Amino acid sequence: MVFSSAMFLFAFFPAVFAVYHIVPGIKGRNIVLLAASLVFYCFGGLRYVPLLAASVLVNALAGRALGRLEGKKKRRAAVTAAVAFDVALVAAFKYLDFILANLNALLGLSIPLPGLPLPLGISFFTFTAMSYVIEAYRKPANAAQSLLDAAVYISLFPTILSGPILGWKAAAPQLRERTCTAQGTARGIRRFIVGMAKKLLVADIIGKAVDGVFAGSVMDARLAWLGAVGYAVQIYFDFSGYTDMALGIGQTFGFTLPENFDRPYTALGLSDFWRRWHISLTTWFRNYLYMPIVMSRPQQRLYKKWAAKYGRPKANKLSILIPMAVVWLLTGLWHGAAWTFVLWGLWHGMFCALEGVGIIRTDGLKKTRAGRLALRVYTALVITVGNVLFRAGSLSAAGSMLAAMFTGWRFTAPGTLALQRLFTPLALAMLALGLALTLFPGAWDGLRRKKWAEPLSYLAALGLLALCVMNMAQSGFAPFIYLQF
Repeated sequence: MVFSSAMFLFAFFPAVFAVYHIVPGIKGRNIVLLAASLVFYCFGGLRYVPLLAASVLVNALAGRALGRLEGKKKRRAAVTAAVAFDVALVAAFKYLDFILANLNALLGLSIPLPGLPLPLGISFFTFTAMSYVIEAYRKPANAAQSLLDAAVYISLFPTILSGPILGWKAAAPQLRERTCTAQGTARGIRRFIVGMAKKLLVADIIGKAVDGVFAGSVMDARLAWLGAVGYAVQIYFDFSGYTDMALGIGQTFGFTLPENFDRPYTALGLSDFWRRWHISLTTWFRNYLYMPIVMSRPQQRLYKKWAAKYGRPKANKLSILIPMAVVWLLTGLWHGAAWTFVLWGLWHGMFCALEGVGIIRTDGLKKTRAGRLALRVYTALVITVGNVLFRAGSLSAAGSMLAAMFTGWRFTAPGTLALQRLFTPLALAMLALGLALTLFPGAWDGLRRKKWAEPLSYLAALGLLALCVMNMAQSGFAPFIYLQF
């Protein structure tokens, strides 16, 4: 069951919403949310509910222990054990086959691959759990006041499958006290509908054409570029649509969840892009991986050595390289156990590093209109090439696609037929609409600020809901892209 399904829209959500608002008291409502979250997760695979329950129990108990333990060694042992459990959980289900397959290829072994199916949302709920235990380790007062609060936080159904990753420090006060208002509920439902429209009416329609390009045997520059650009629009509307739906659902229960996107395709440089795209994930990596590496003793010793040899300005630039390389390698692997994701992470990391050390001087280019245009073209090109690695099923498929993008300028009749078959007028219209909304969001913002826009937005939402329901009745199920992570 996903947010864009009839089961969720007409049965699960109305039932949970009604029971939640009937039950009095914050504790009773948290119990309703915990029960609803477990039922919601059951629809994704009943056999993995014990896995989620184990993650909730281990991390909730670890957080309670960290709230009471005294002594640095005991506290460090507790947080290390909890984080090791979380990492082992992800490694076993997500990376074991990848590790064993590469060991077999490298060493000539024949270790059988277990082939464990990937539990839904495992990357998201383990990162959420780690946020809790790390914050409880950093300050005992951060520990949850009850096991129920920790359990609701880790398993909360609006965020459990694909985020956004809600940090524990932001979640804790909301678990103890939150308010639902009629206006907040109305706005939450409106945002949910807008997110569903992004998914069903834009992402899914474009996605059919994109899938055909990446799966096709005929390729030329026209198909390759339309497929790559189409995927950039598809993944944004798919994932930001999911985020809008999650934030809207959370708002109906009084939660304020973190924004995950801030006009990413208007970014001026790769570093700027990653301040705008999947914000909750980049925030998590910054808080719990990048900064701890920067502040670690080995890294500080290196910084002092470089500062003495090259001076502090150059040492400041060099000191970002190791933490950045680790973060981007793990960011790639977080998205999937495949070399395409590893290269995608290193590709983005390389440009972020080039900008960070000043080889690509984005600050100077931002000062002029021509410079800003050049930065937007550069950013779009890097993202589009990276998206091919992200979407392709293998390195060879990615190589063929990239080769067609830059060298496939000989057009044939089969290529033209494929183009006409895949990119129908409707697909091209949705692609043009998607590009307009993502590249030029300022016009939309100006419209939203009009006094008459607020009441009309609810009428528009009703129209979008009707279109979405018709789409659900006519089209097949297309899962959210980030459910695979």
